Order: sequence, then structure tokens, then C-alpha cells
Amino acid sequence: MDAPPNDSPSHSLAGRIAAAARAMLAHGEAAPPPGRRDWIVAGALAALIAAGPLVTIAGAKLMAGAARADARRMTEAAAPRIAARDAAARDRRVLAALVRRAGAGATLEALAKALPPEARVQFIARGADGRIEADVAAPDPDALRAAIRAEPLLAGLRDAGQRQADTMMIVSLKELAQ
Repeated sequence: MDAPPNDSPSHSLAGRIAAAARAMLAHGEAAPPPGRRDWIVAGALAALIAAGPLVTIAGAKLMAGAARADARRMTEAAAPRIAARDAAARDRRVLAALVRRAGAGATLEALAKALPPEARVQFIARGADGRIEADVAAPDPDALRAAIRAEPLLAGLRDAGQRQADTMMIVSLKELAQ
């Protein structure tokens, strides 16, 4: 038995679809005329060929929408953990900055040693972020500033302003962020 070659139209998918469509049209009640039948088969075959990519695109859009919804759900579920991780990292940075700088006692002692004899500390505080703020009364603000700049432990203190008191100037000092 001699089989026809595989590339003949009757063995290809398109050939089999066309043969099946012709057979259906031939047995139908209202079959179109023979010349028109080929056009209908060709149109149906073209519609099937065009439907493949369209169905693929539609399926891809559905899958992408589902993937976006999954990603949104996972992001919402992970948000508390991400916020906790960020807060812990922020706390570690603050703690590391506090550990690197001199302690409050060492800073106060350095300030007391650096002040000119006639200067007096009016106010001193360490904020929640660890930075020092101080108000120092001195008759000569420039001498006070020079004395503070000369002390290495007080290198981060900067002049934040001054105001007149009765007999002295009050210089406000703030520590720079590190």
C-alpha cells in the first residue's frame, strides 16, 4: 500500500479542515453554490488562523491581570513586615550614631573645660535624636565660639543664633546631624 506524501494538501491540517468543511457543506440542506463554497472554506480557515493569535493575546492579558492581582495581594500582605524592617534599620542607624559620638558626660565635661571663665551655661539638653542644644551666656560671643571650635569633642556644635541678655550675650548652640 502506497501512502501519499506527507506534504500533500489532504494530509496537512489546513487540507483536512478544508475537506471536513466541504463535506459538511455538501451534506447540508442549504449548501451554497460550488464556486462560493471554496470562498466560505477559505474564509473559515482564515478566521481560524487569525483567531489563534487573538486568543493568545486575550489569554495573556487575563494571565497578566491575575499576576498583577497576586503581586498586589503579596505586597499588601508584606507591607507590615517591610515597615517593621525599615523601622528596625532606621533604629539601627540612630543607635549606631549614638554609639559613635561621645557620651553626655564626656560632652558636658568638654564643654565645661572649653568655656571661657566668664561664660555660663544657661541651658543644655540632648534631644531624642541624640543631638545637643545649649544656650551659653558670655560677655564676648566670639571668644566663646573660638573656644568651642578648639575642642575636638565639640566639633559638631554650631552657632544657631544669639540674643542680648542684661549684661551678656546668650549664644545658642546646636549639634549638627551626623
